[in-house]
Amino acid sequence: MDDELTEIYQQLSDQITPEEFETRIAEKVSLMGGLCDRRTAAMLVARELGASEVQYKIGRIKPETGMVTFTGKIISISEVKEFQRSDGTPGRVVNLILGDETGTIRAALWDEATDLVKSGDIRVDQCLKVQGLAKEGYAGTEVSIGRNGGIEEVDADIKPRLEPYKISEINRDMGEVNLVARVLDCGDVREFVRKDGLKGLVRTVLLGDETGKIRLNLWNDQASMEIATGDVLEIINGSSRERYGQVEIQTGSYTVVKKSNAAVNYSEKITPIADLEPGMIATVSGFVSGLGEVREFQKADGTPGRVANIYVSDATGRVKAALWGDHVQLLEGLDIGFRADLVDCQVKNGWNEELEISCGWRTKITFAPPE
Repeated sequence: MDDELTEIYQQLSDQITPEEFETRIAEKVSLMGGLCDRRTAAMLVARELGASEVQYKIGRIKPETGMVTFTGKIISISEVKEFQRSDGTPGRVVNLILGDETGTIRAALWDEATDLVKSGDIRVDQCLKVQGLAKEGYAGTEVSIGRNGGIEEVDADIKPRLEPYKISEINRDMGEVNLVARVLDCGDVREFVRKDGLKGLVRTVLLGDETGKIRLNLWNDQASMEIATGDVLEIINGSSRERYGQVEIQTGSYTVVKKSNAAVNYSEKITPIADLEPGMIATVSGFVSGLGEVREFQKADGTPGRVANIYVSDATGRVKAALWGDHVQLLEGLDIGFRADLVDCQVKNGWNEELEISCGWRTKITFAPPE
């Protein structure tokens, strides 16, 4: 039983055993001809057992969750913002940041409901039961409390998690992400043209702690800040997104990024070649045991590309590595026996199901002559 279903079951544990719960979920999925997923089936089973509503922990709420009910403690309240809708009518919105022991989330109150903030009926440190629609917001998952939603003050002992996350705890679509991590690669500042024609700056920084690695995207003024490999950064109020199959941290206008004196340990995890499996993002360390020719091709957009294959061996085995784009230039002067460190490679099945590692733009490659 996965974590989300376990969370639903815990609210029914005095009525049904885990095995019976799983059986009824399977029966519900089968009865509906596979038209509902296991989570939806679990919700239906819960309602049949008399649960008027199923409450979520904040850390489990995702944009695709839909209508949710959760209980959280108010950590902060924004100012009431006035705006004009597309039809010309005025509107108001205020954002609440609520937390529990699993994380934090942004909840939006609209129009007349914002008066509850002005009157003091909604205040920091208050515990609320919230019903609303989960969706993708500009800073991760957020909940909109519209006409079909509601809020209710409750008497609850909630201790929100405020300390920084470890990298391994960060999942996609999280808002209000706080993190302290070491800079492994400070990246390059790149210029781009916005949709409005103005120029902007972006920089992707690779961060690490004792639990793993993650990329941080910095924009404009933050992209220009002085950062060096080995620095420790504190990120406050970031958000997470999934891109190309990996979770990254995004910064926005409310995000603070600053240097920290905190001690953060990081050591690169090396995967033995014999332990590589398709789908992994792995780091391989060994020596060059074979060299292939450079092959030129045309990309889907019509631009030219280059790829070259090498073989890398360690004490456990040998694997083919495909080097793409600018990485091909690293083959100049390369020879058998050179030390090879390939960081963050994509492991996949290649030609004839032969296992290989693909070194794309995310991969950091270092070659060194034998001592």
